[in-house]
Amino acid sequence: MPVKKVEKFDIIKQALNLFRTQGYHKTTMANIGDACGLLKGSVYHYFSSKEDLMREVLEVLRDHYRDKVFIYAYDDSHSAAERLRILGEKSIEVFVNGEGACLMANIAMETNDVVPEFRKPIRDFFDDWVNALAFIYSDRYSQEAARIFAQESVCAIEGAAMMMRIYNDKSYLLTAHAMIMGKFEKADKEALISSK
Repeated sequence: MPVKKVEKFDIIKQALNLFRTQGYHKTTMANIGDACGLLKGSVYHYFSSKEDLMREVLEVLRDHYRDKVFIYAYDDSHSAAERLRILGEKSIEVFVNGEGACLMANIAMETNDVVPEFRKPIRDFFDDWVNALAFIYSDRYSQEAARIFAQESVCAIEGAAMMMRIYNDKSYLLTAHAMIMGKFEKADKEALISSK
C-alpha cells in the first residue's frame, strides 16, 4: 500500500466512523490506517495511541455538537418552543444520519470500566446537552425542574435512539421528540391558565 500524506482531521473522521460502526475495542489502529490509506505505523505519527485518538474524536464530536446542534438552544431570536423544536429536529437528523450521537453513549457503555479517562469528555458532552435543554426549559420551569426535565429528555432520546437502531425505525425518535414537545407545551398552557 502506498504511503500518503493525510490531514490529522481526516484520520479523526475515519476513526469516528470506525468506532461508531465497529466499537472501540474491535477497531484497531491498522483498521484506521487502512481506512485512511496509511500504514498502521504512520497513524502513530499523528496519535501516540488509540486512546489518544479516541480522546480527540470525543473532543471533535463535542465541539461539533456545541457549534452545530446545541447552539440552537441559546438563539433568542426564536421562542423557547421553537428552539426546542429546532434542537429536537437537529438531534434527530444527527441520530438518523449516524453522525456520532450514539457514539458517546456506546463508548461510555463499552469503556466505562476499562478506559476511565474517557468518562470526563463523555460526561462533558452530556452536560452540554442537558445544559442546552435546561436553558430552554427554564423559560417554563424553575431551574431545578428545568434540569430534571432536561435529564429526562436526554434519557428519552438516548433510549429512543437505541430502539431505533434495534428496530431500524426512526419513529422511536419522532415519538420521543413529540412527547418532549408535548410536555413543554403543556407547561406553557398551564402557565397561561394560572395567569388568568
